[in-house]
Amino acid sequence: MTNPQAITNQASATLFAQRGIRHSSFVIRHSREAGFTLLEIIVAMSLTLLIIGIAVVSISGVRAEDKLRRAAAVIETTARQNLLQALDRQQTVRMELSAGAFGTGEEFNGMLTVRRVGESDFRKPKRGEAWEFSPTGICEPIEVRISSAAGQIEIGFDPLTACAKRKSIQVKG
Repeated sequence: MTNPQAITNQASATLFAQRGIRHSSFVIRHSREAGFTLLEIIVAMSLTLLIIGIAVVSISGVRAEDKLRRAAAVIETTARQNLLQALDRQQTVRMELSAGAFGTGEEFNGMLTVRRVGESDFRKPKRGEAWEFSPTGICEPIEVRISSAAGQIEIGFDPLTACAKRKSIQVKG
């Protein structure tokens, strides 16, 4: 025979489960209480927009810094190529230090300044000023600074290799 008490308990548990009520501390909400309030939705949306805003600002800063680093890489590559070209052709290669000397990409929207041996401050290159690469494998020692809204990079070139021997990066932000 079946126990009437067990059947009653089972029926009661089934009824409570259908209504969303349990005996434990975990209570399932009724369908009319299941939604979020307008205040909860506004808070969640505000937090989401705040996180997206912070991400956009940080990504734009990273892009500006990346442009600065690309500009420095272009200058380093160009210097090395000019030295190799001077060695290969056995003649002096001159590279003008004017606008467009290192390329016309958007990474050069900032200011390019130079400092030669014996000079104490960086300055804008003079009209017709050039950087010479000798066929003996030596170039003029020079320091180049690229400044933009993201910060600045200073590169000091080794006269024997035309490679960057000193690089200083200062990022604003």
